[in-house]
Amino acid sequence: MSRQVNCQEECTNGCVLGDRCPHLEHLAKARKFLAETSIDKLIEISDSRFLPPESTSNK
Repeated sequence: MSRQVNCQEECTNGCVLGDRCPHLEHLAKARKFLAETSIDKLIEISDSRFLPPESTSNK
């Protein structure tokens, strides 16, 4: 019987299931993204999380 894991809460410091993780596909995609994206782009993405949302109203 496999253990049910809430990844969002339990895997904040890394996957607790290791090779038995049902989300290995997501891990592979994340690793590929990090390997192919420059550090400058990663910082830009990170910084944009703290910007106020753009207004979509017409003035």
